[in-house]
Amino acid sequence: MSELGDRLRQARERQGLSLAQASVDTRILQASLAALEEGAYQRLPGDVVVRGFIRNYAQYLGLPPDEMIELYRRERGGTDPIRIVPATRPPRTRTYVLPSFLGVFFVTMALVGLAYVTLNAVGRIGDRVGGSVAEATPAVPPPSPLPTVTLPPAPTAGPPLPSPSPPQATADALAAGGSAGLPEWPVPEVTPTPSAPIVLEIIIPNSRGTENSWVRVQTDGSTAFEGIMRSGEKLVFEAQRRVFIRAGNPPDVQVTVNGLQQGPLGQASGQPVNWYWPPN
Repeated sequence: MSELGDRLRQARERQGLSLAQASVDTRILQASLAALEEGAYQRLPGDVVVRGFIRNYAQYLGLPPDEMIELYRRERGGTDPIRIVPATRPPRTRTYVLPSFLGVFFVTMALVGLAYVTLNAVGRIGDRVGGSVAEATPAVPPPSPLPTVTLPPAPTAGPPLPSPSPPQATADALAAGGSAGLPEWPVPEVTPTPSAPIVLEIIIPNSRGTENSWVRVQTDGSTAFEGIMRSGEKLVFEAQRRVFIRAGNPPDVQVTVNGLQQGPLGQASGQPVNWYWPPN
């Protein structure tokens, strides 16, 4: 029997939990928990998975996870960490060859001469094309002026009609810089979000004989907390519709809802219970 297995088994028995109940609460196979308590590591999967089992099981039982993992490493036989030794040979550096001054000078002069010849040739071609186009375009004579025709005045059948004017209210609003005639849309009112109707407080009293307890809290169907609560610890949760609590040591778990004390969740130590609010 290993020291790690003895401490896990003693912590479980001290809380009055069976292997089956611990398997359901931690979601670890009962055979794997039994192998951990017996120190039969050959019956377990890989090293990474075993360390995860030990951490979850230790947190569930209220034991320090890092200390339990260190016990497992010593019993299983740990290896020294791999050290990376830097290479003694320095890395190869690249060398650059600077071009000579004369080579750069001759290349620059050649590029300038080529550019001058190219621009001169393009200018000659443009002059030829422009001259040919100007010679081929015939001169167009200006248009002759049109004759002026004088029309007689139109007969009048009565006094001239006044031009329509906007209503006085519209004119006043436009003169004042307003937007008369445009509909005014109502501004929607923002309804504030109501506060949570359920305020839950979970307390582990700091009194003589009080032990730790594993607690899981679900608010509106979502898990808000799952772990070990220690003596003197207090947690506060808020929910809109429903609250669910599962405690591994019910007598030491005190509950208050909206300022009203509900008392302990149970009377028998080591027997997990389920508690709902509102009650079923």
